[in-house]
Amino acid sequence: MAKILIVDDEPQFRRVLRLALALKGYDICEAGNGGDALKLMESQPLDLILVDWLMPGMDGLSLCRAIRVASDVPIILITSRHDARSAAIAAGANDYLRKPFAVDELAAHIQSALARRGDC
Repeated sequence: MAKILIVDDEPQFRRVLRLALALKGYDICEAGNGGDALKLMESQPLDLILVDWLMPGMDGLSLCRAIRVASDVPIILITSRHDARSAAIAAGANDYLRKPFAVDELAAHIQSALARRGDC
């Protein structure tokens, strides 16, 4: 079972993703900001990280850069921005998904990222 970290400052959005992805068989943990996400990375192995771009304090791009210093774990950046793909990839994200999206679309992105890494 792949362990996925959801990083988003909106608790309701994290809850919806956690429930939907748990039903798909993933082990989910959460962080409400970039600092907490980095601490979680130190304490447990992760197979994939979902990162929201727009967060107070450390935004998603800064978090992607910080993750890349320490890890090659796949990152999917999630945002409502329409012009974000090149910035997301340049910051170290492996993939990019624009809000709103269907859970099945997110699951397909996750499965693809994990398959490229060899985790499924």
